[in-house]
Amino acid sequence: MKFRFKPTNKKFTVLIVPEGTSPVFRFKMRFALLLSLLVSAMAVIILALVLALVNRSNTSRIVMLEAELTSSEDRLQSTVDDKEKAIDELLTELIALSEKSKTIESKMVELENLEAELKAITTGSRISPASTKINQDKEAPQDGGVGGESVPLSDAEVRSLIDETKASITASLNEMPELQARLEQTKVNVEKYKEMMRILPTYWPTDSTRITSHFGKRSDPFSNRLTSHNGLDIGGNTGDPVYAAADGKVTDTGYSSARGNYVTVAHPSGLQTIYMHLQKGIAAKGDTVKQGDTIGLLGSTGRSTGPHLHIEVVKGGTPVDPLNYLTIPGEDEAL
Repeated sequence: MKFRFKPTNKKFTVLIVPEGTSPVFRFKMRFALLLSLLVSAMAVIILALVLALVNRSNTSRIVMLEAELTSSEDRLQSTVDDKEKAIDELLTELIALSEKSKTIESKMVELENLEAELKAITTGSRISPASTKINQDKEAPQDGGVGGESVPLSDAEVRSLIDETKASITASLNEMPELQARLEQTKVNVEKYKEMMRILPTYWPTDSTRITSHFGKRSDPFSNRLTSHNGLDIGGNTGDPVYAAADGKVTDTGYSSARGNYVTVAHPSGLQTIYMHLQKGIAAKGDTVKQGDTIGLLGSTGRSTGPHLHIEVVKGGTPVDPLNYLTIPGEDEAL
């Protein structure tokens, strides 16, 4: 491109000479117009550069914002996942706590039934099977497989489970001190009862539990006449041990044609027990014996048809039925 100035008319001619044989293009313009075009071109170039710089800066800013947005989304998703995991863990702990509260309730029922049983023992009354049966948890695990669809708990069900668990634990905590106090008192009563049972002739006096003749009226085995039988006959083998039915002191021992070898024990309760037809007596007069001590050996001496123990319980000088006191081994388990 060549510029040729013509200062005479202050016009400029612009020649565009292509290579080769192509015609030359001429443009004539005044100086002011040319200057305007040049200024405009420079302005466009500068504007383009500014826009390019701004665009580059904005592009970098957009890339940074996109990276921050992606990072924020990742953090948000991680937070959501963590919260969902925490909620699941809390629900699992809530269900476990609910099961523990049911276990506590079951244990409380067991303790209450134990208390009732101990009271019944100390008062001598029997407990109906319904009152001693411990409530079974309906949701107790059964043998075999389990399955089914996984159905999430609704918000209402979760709130209901929370309320039930809270109420169960609160009730158990409120009841526990009173139950503990009652059990302590029952424990004292049981100890007193055990002491009382040691001075009452409740201990079965032989290894055998075969009763051959009960207390009361019977046909005499020698005369066949109707007579009163003042004791309880327990069949056994000669030489079997005979045990003291209660704590006490031996007040008499000896031999008679009717009793054979015998031992008499006086008990702190005011009762007496007499053990007859012994092969021999072991305890001597004046001895202090404990419930369950061996005081003689079973035999068939005196007025007897075979080896057995005749035991009498005397209350206020009058024989009473020994079965009012003696506990047959295994009888408690059968009740």
